[in-house]
Amino acid sequence: MSQKLEEQMKLLHEKVDRILALLETRAEESRARIKEPRARKQKTTPPTADEVEKHQARFESLFETWNAGEELQVEKELDAMDADEIRRFADANNLNVTSKTPKQKVMQLVAGRFRERRQLTRTHFNRRPPTE
Repeated sequence: MSQKLEEQMKLLHEKVDRILALLETRAEESRARIKEPRARKQKTTPPTADEVEKHQARFESLFETWNAGEELQVEKELDAMDADEIRRFADANNLNVTSKTPKQKVMQLVAGRFRERRQLTRTHFNRRPPTE
């Protein structure tokens, strides 16, 4: 009986040793991970004058297409853009976006700007001259 008990104790000691060894390696890995500097995401550079001009020209052409009744075509073009690209496009056109603004939100902002612009450029035939 005592020999059987000794064998079980040996097995338990071996298991405990393996567990301790695993815990030590994990502790060393976590210490090494803490010491390493994190890779920082590089900030995007502000758009150059050429980029701003290009994005504003594209905005004009997209607005003309949208104003002609081709909303779906414009939506598809905007949806085909990469998220960073559409953010830079919106930023170049003075829309309030950040690097974390979701793509859908940027598309909504662009559509809102299109609607604003249409309202501002539309002639108002129903306007009456002020009464004197």
